[in-house]
Amino acid sequence: MTGFETVVLRVAGTAAGALVKSLLSRSPGAGLAADPAAPAPRWRRPAQLGDPEIRRLTQALASRVGPACGSLPEHERLAALDAVADAFAALGALTPDSLFAADLDPGALAAALPPPPPGLSPPAGALYGRLIRLCCAHAVEYVTTLPAFGARADVELVRRTGELGRALDRLADRSDGAAHAFEERYARYVAEAHGRMLLFGVTTSTTRQEWPLDLAYISLAVSGEQELMPGGPGTHQTPVRAEQALGAADRVLLRGPAGSGKSTLVQWLALNAARQAEGPWSACVPFVLRLRSFTSADALPLPEEFLRASGVPLTAPPGWVEELMASGRALVLVDGVDEVPRRLRTRTEAWLRSLITAFPKARYVVTTRPSAVPESWLAGQGFAPHSLLPMEREDVQAFVRHWHAAARAGGQEVDAYESALLEAVAGRRDLGRLATNPLMCALLCALNQDRRMQLPRARKELYDAALDMLLVRRDTEREILGVEGVYLTREEQIALLQRFAYWLIRNGQVEAGRDEAVEMVAGWLDAMPQVRAGAEQVFSHLLIRSGLLREPVRGSVDFVHRTFQDYLGAKAAVESRDFGVLVKNAHDDTWDDVVRMAVGHARPDERTRILRGLLKRADKVKGARNRLILLAAACLEHAPELDAQVHGEIHARTAELLPPRSPAEAAELAKAGELVLELLPAPAGLSEAVAATVVRTAALVGGDRALRVIAGFRQDDRYEVGHEVSESWGRFPTTDYADAVLADASMHAAHLHIRTRKQLDAYTRLPHIRRVHLTWFGPIPRGIIGRPDLEWLVLQGNPALTDLSRLSGHLALRHLGVFDCPQLTSIDPVSELTPTSLAFGYVPEGLSLAALAGIPGLRSLVLGFEPKERRLGDIPAAEGLAKLTLWQGARGVSLDGLERWSSLTSLAIAGDTQYEQLVSRQITGLTSLQIRFATRVDPTMLRPFRQLTELMLLRCELRGGLDPLLELPGLTRLRIAECAGTVDLSPLARLEHLRLELDRRTDFGGTERIPPERLTYFP
Repeated sequence: MTGFETVVLRVAGTAAGALVKSLLSRSPGAGLAADPAAPAPRWRRPAQLGDPEIRRLTQALASRVGPACGSLPEHERLAALDAVADAFAALGALTPDSLFAADLDPGALAAALPPPPPGLSPPAGALYGRLIRLCCAHAVEYVTTLPAFGARADVELVRRTGELGRALDRLADRSDGAAHAFEERYARYVAEAHGRMLLFGVTTSTTRQEWPLDLAYISLAVSGEQELMPGGPGTHQTPVRAEQALGAADRVLLRGPAGSGKSTLVQWLALNAARQAEGPWSACVPFVLRLRSFTSADALPLPEEFLRASGVPLTAPPGWVEELMASGRALVLVDGVDEVPRRLRTRTEAWLRSLITAFPKARYVVTTRPSAVPESWLAGQGFAPHSLLPMEREDVQAFVRHWHAAARAGGQEVDAYESALLEAVAGRRDLGRLATNPLMCALLCALNQDRRMQLPRARKELYDAALDMLLVRRDTEREILGVEGVYLTREEQIALLQRFAYWLIRNGQVEAGRDEAVEMVAGWLDAMPQVRAGAEQVFSHLLIRSGLLREPVRGSVDFVHRTFQDYLGAKAAVESRDFGVLVKNAHDDTWDDVVRMAVGHARPDERTRILRGLLKRADKVKGARNRLILLAAACLEHAPELDAQVHGEIHARTAELLPPRSPAEAAELAKAGELVLELLPAPAGLSEAVAATVVRTAALVGGDRALRVIAGFRQDDRYEVGHEVSESWGRFPTTDYADAVLADASMHAAHLHIRTRKQLDAYTRLPHIRRVHLTWFGPIPRGIIGRPDLEWLVLQGNPALTDLSRLSGHLALRHLGVFDCPQLTSIDPVSELTPTSLAFGYVPEGLSLAALAGIPGLRSLVLGFEPKERRLGDIPAAEGLAKLTLWQGARGVSLDGLERWSSLTSLAIAGDTQYEQLVSRQITGLTSLQIRFATRVDPTMLRPFRQLTELMLLRCELRGGLDPLLELPGLTRLRIAECAGTVDLSPLARLEHLRLELDRRTDFGGTERIPPERLTYFP
């Protein structure tokens, strides 16, 4: 051994000895929590933390929280503690493996747990969030003290290092040419697999013919947010096209009721991404994951399992999916959270959170029924929630035309049926109330043809007629009988189908294995000796001939639509007299339609029993009280005959929930139908937000009585009210609404939204309305050109608009906005106008803003695209510019030269680059600042902006606490929306003059220290 080697070994031995001594002398634990709480008695050292240990830990930590816990009523405190324990129980026992999976990060573990349940009050919800975070920290600390932790950590470290090395080797060996070739092959497969669809009523059980999605698809509207005024801080909900809304965000939660078109929209997104169609998905690779396929799996798929899990019979190069996810090119389409049993939804949420944590650049779209998860679900992960809206008259007419076009493509003569149906849905209110989503419209189209234009008037009649058409009349009229050697009457088919449907519902499933279904049919046939066929034959007959069942993948069977499953299952529940089962499960969103339809199937005395049971359970289950009362009210639509006392009690209970205070409450109340209209309050004394929500509720109900309710608000000149009055136009006959509401409407603050030719024609009779929002296709129409007195004009969603020159001569125009006009070639014509406010968003990049030099009176500018001038200093806006708003589409614009506008008092920026450029400058005079989509916002850097009176943080991630805001003496308004992580508000408790506007989708701490009158929550 050389001298040098001896020295090295001695040094190494000395270092190892010092390390061992330090480890032996160190106190146990990682030091993640001060004064660690014990989840079990000292004499017991469990290797995992189950429900008893978590409850003990929660109790111990709650006793340390102090005032936040002690000030709560005892029942609310206990409810919060139980909710914490239930959240951990749903996640499963905390084992070393599960904590290593979270990288021993208490924050990551807390992110995998659900938000506070809806039944908790805001203070109890705040306690819940704090205890969740504390429990996670103390649980991780406890595991690090276990004797076997060190050895287990060594094994985990070696395993992860090996995985990392192998991943690097795969990347090094992979051929980009092979990956590119596979991507093209996969795109062709997706385009073929998702390029066609079944159209109910056009596709028959005999042919199973599919139709091009391009022919069958219609664009639907979703709820979106739009600024109250261009560049202003507030927003309101407004309808936008689904494609536009989904393209504007990287993460979207899409909510919609059964039959609203969620799955079809997912299919359309996959198709357009695979085709690389022009738009935000052109560079994306889609992965369609139907959650219903994973309910029986032990775990949800990891990226490398996406293809196999979604039934794609192709093998990708190693690491291909993960690279797409990491680079941001993956479009992950997760369909059907509502089809996951409630007990597994926490697992689904944890899976989504882990995907987002590992692959934050990927794009995600998640669909669900509204009642399955709250709107705030995943909001902390930056998901923008949108709800599919009921179809308006123009949407219904478009669907009817598309359906009949598909029928013509199949060789059918349907001109007379199309004309008759278009006339019927326009003139019959009962049909208008039924035609609210694509499924119901398809039913109407099919039945209109099948019944020779004699359509049913009620929802139950509609389903009955559809079943009669599918199960009997189609085969009988075509003399198709006994093809599989099976002869079943309508009643026999329904008896078997409803038993299968009810079995699925009771077991929380949406599909079953074929072998299991055949085995059940065999048991049910024992009670049907007249059927002379075996179970396999009978089930094959139902699958092939009924038109109600399908086999989406080999060996798995489900209903063609969840609505038919719920309808038939409800019938089985009533015939089995399972009224208690219905009431017991009514709090579960997957039973909503089952309960409503059961009331329709039941006899009068049975209805009374079900509805009284719902009201009684509402009194017992406080967390579901409002939900159960509204469900009872919604059931009235399906109860043609009902005990007057029960009807009166539901009426009174519903009145207690009025007035509605949010769009979500409006939507729930509207399900109760016309009952709600007589309970809605008059305009006098209502706040602006409540008055607007009342108008929305009436519009969702529809009909002549609703029209009279809305007319009562036509003189209300507040912006939000006028906006709802405007947006409600499409839900009523155009001329009737114009005469009853708009002819005398005060539209001085809001604007009139015009979407159709009929509405534009009616606008010629409304000379007093000078503020217009036009969603159009083609050149600016004469109805707008001929109104030089217009003061406010927004042109939106016009893919054919190329030129603004037709606006010359509109010298009264004070505001012009142009949005979502991808073919616009120039904004130069604005130099001939004299606006004080201009807004341009989602128009082609590279358009020049040179025309602004000719508008000396410009005071407000909104940019939502990247113009030719990429520096603010190169934009020739007037020196007197006071308000500048840069949307996400303009986040590539540099703030260099911002100082030239010395009069600027209001600024909105987007993205990390603009944020960093702003805080590096000495900008004085700003009183309003809005920061969007920034991931490194340090409140300390906002100290120099001492003149701020209002600050808005939208979809940001804060680095540090809010304490520095105490140094902004004039700050009176703080709005925080959709921010990642937990935002601690407790430092702001001392600012008595500060009002906080908080988004319910963000996790806040410290709200219990702030007086309620200073807090305003918005959806």
